[in-house]
Amino acid sequence: MREPRSTAILVATFLPALAVAGACGKLKPQDATGGAGATGTGGAAGAAPTGTAGSNGTVHVSISGTAAPHPLNQALLMKNEDFSMLKVAIVNPTEVILNPNATPLGSMALDTSAGNCDATTGCKWTLAGVDITMLTIGLVGTLEDTRTGTARLWVKTGTGMGTAADLDAVRAAPAPIVDRRAFAVSRDLEAALGQFVGQVLKITLAPGDLEARGFLIGHVVGKLSEGPMPAGVAGATVSATGNFDVIYPNATFSGAGTTTAASGIFLMVPRPMDGGAFGAVVTMWDVVPPAADTRTWGSHIAGSNPGNAFVIIMPANE
Repeated sequence: MREPRSTAILVATFLPALAVAGACGKLKPQDATGGAGATGTGGAAGAAPTGTAGSNGTVHVSISGTAAPHPLNQALLMKNEDFSMLKVAIVNPTEVILNPNATPLGSMALDTSAGNCDATTGCKWTLAGVDITMLTIGLVGTLEDTRTGTARLWVKTGTGMGTAADLDAVRAAPAPIVDRRAFAVSRDLEAALGQFVGQVLKITLAPGDLEARGFLIGHVVGKLSEGPMPAGVAGATVSATGNFDVIYPNATFSGAGTTTAASGIFLMVPRPMDGGAFGAVVTMWDVVPPAADTRTWGSHIAGSNPGNAFVIIMPANE
């Protein structure tokens, strides 16, 4: 289904680079700039972004950024999908691991009108007064389709927006967190990825099966200072332990290799537990760079929950 022009979000049809400015970058106090924001559950409409430390030891900050379809939606499906009726939220990943329906720390309806959206970066959002006091794993934002049943077009998708160390720095010097990126995986893309994964793992995955397991799309990219679209890193691998398979798609998603292609993309697909059920996956991810690549990458805690997709961007250290 093609979306109305007023809600069209066009993303790059190539994968060597991904616009990830701020997706998992450092949450430095000096990044704390921004104008008035839209209504969120954390504060009043139009309130200027703030960062405050409460007298009771809590820390509340404004978090803002943009939301867009994951670039694979366009690159693999070659079509634009109806990007509307979505809710953006900031969640506590520790709570969500135990209860996928846990109350978010802040949420709002995503404004997908033409005036609020950019063809490259997506649609703007701002949540004021988000309590980050108890966030111990990292900063996670989600996009969720508010349609129900078969009318739902998008898989509930989480995006890593910062590490635990990043949040420690903001709590030490409270300030707004800006330029965070949230991505959404469409159900059509989930079906296409499921077919690809099934071919690689030699199993049968019908549309919806990958979503039922929960899965992760990872991106190994260069330094964020290289520009708003740091290139993917070819020849990298990731180190992580758990009951899952890691797949490195080739450049055309016609097969899989042993390292990342030019896109820097890898997939994590959970295996069934004893009894055949699927559970949450949470583990530490580290990048093993290509030979002779002198850059280094930090560690990230990430995973997935049944019924969800997760996107993690892993930029090289500055």
